[in-house]
Amino acid sequence: MAVTRRDLLSRLSFGLTFLPAIAMAPRSLFGNLLFKPEGPLVPPKPVPPNPFQRDGKALVAIVHGHDPEAMLRAGLDLIGGIDRLGLRGKRVLIKPNIVNDRPPPTTTSPQVVAAVTREVRQAGASEVIVADSSGMIRFPTADNLVATGVRRVAESAGAHVLALEDEPWVRVEPPQAKSLPHFYVSKPVYEADVFVNLPVIKTHRFAHYSCSLKNLVGITHPQYRPSLAFLSGDWHERIAELNLAVHPQLTIADGTTVMIAGGPTSGTPAPADLLLLSGDRIALDAVAVALIRSFGAWPKLEGKSVWDQRQIKRAIDLGLGVDGPGRVELVIHSVAGPEAQFEKLVETIRRDLEKV
Repeated sequence: MAVTRRDLLSRLSFGLTFLPAIAMAPRSLFGNLLFKPEGPLVPPKPVPPNPFQRDGKALVAIVHGHDPEAMLRAGLDLIGGIDRLGLRGKRVLIKPNIVNDRPPPTTTSPQVVAAVTREVRQAGASEVIVADSSGMIRFPTADNLVATGVRRVAESAGAHVLALEDEPWVRVEPPQAKSLPHFYVSKPVYEADVFVNLPVIKTHRFAHYSCSLKNLVGITHPQYRPSLAFLSGDWHERIAELNLAVHPQLTIADGTTVMIAGGPTSGTPAPADLLLLSGDRIALDAVAVALIRSFGAWPKLEGKSVWDQRQIKRAIDLGLGVDGPGRVELVIHSVAGPEAQFEKLVETIRRDLEKV
């Protein structure tokens, strides 16, 4: 994939920052980068059927409000209820975005993490794990889980909390992957009965945006992450291909505060007071991109349709979800009561999704 001069200069600038940061990095990062991971070869998980559909269309709930717990319950009701996941007696892994120690929208809101953890426990899960691995130069994740408040609220809600760089790995060799013929993903994620993806909606200087697809970089061994190939022009495609190993049955995107420019570790925040929920990661990412675009502050997402964004386009090619707007149905609700601004935003998102 060709790289523009502007992108090349941006990547070089990143490299000049990234390499010295590695030199100052904690020992946990050196251990991950200096030694090849070990782990058994396992088959990529098959893409599961989406339990949250209606008339052959993937449902995407857009819920507005100020109480994450009430918003979550309303969103789950809109797409058919959490019982469709059959969580009773299952081991469930919830994966937020804890890229560093900053508050939302850099990381997933701890209030959203707590609400999802409680809902999963109440649905009968036998074990709930909340886990992530931070950006490499932001290690150790264990410290970031404490600093963001996620460890405290997750444990209070009944979850075990893991820093994935400290856990075992498994090797996958997806036949469809072109950027990486093999890579390693977290064994606890691979072995979970149900995987719930819990990204935050934000912009990204190199990936252009970060939501459901991008959040799976955090389950990948550091040696195989896009940031180590910062001069490569295939960041977007690599992100999509890292989604071939395991598949979330449910994605809940934190849009309570959205990053609308910059990112991923810092950027311009904007309150949106939204949660997005779907069983289809492509459909949800398309809505997230349309949401970011509605603010008009991030040129990297302009100039092409939502469906032509490179992460989404490659994910469609790989069969990871829906292939266009005709396969998506938006379902909306405001738990804060009728609000003209929310309804206007939904119409803006709907119109953007329909452009191909």
